Amino acid sequence: MQVTNEEVDLSIPNMHSREDEARAGQILRELPGVTGVRLVQRGAWVSYHPQTISHDKIGAALRHGGFRASTFQDSATGIAHNSSV
Repeated sequence: MQVTNEEVDLSIPNMHSREDEARAGQILRELPGVTGVRLVQRGAWVSYHPQTISHDKIGAALRHGGFRASTFQDSATGIAHNSSV
């Protein structure tokens, strides 16, 4: 059975510096089930295995690390919204 990744674009408004980007990237990359991370200014694109981790748990990990994170857009559907993850 082939596992299909899901993708989510996150808004991280309090990611201001390179140090913040490095810390957020490390948090995301260390999560089981996260298969790809691309950081952008005050945000991130994340690819993940939904059978292993949910976008809610990804957001919770960022919040635990001191970041405010919300879903900017579901990359698969293109549906834009702004909700806490």
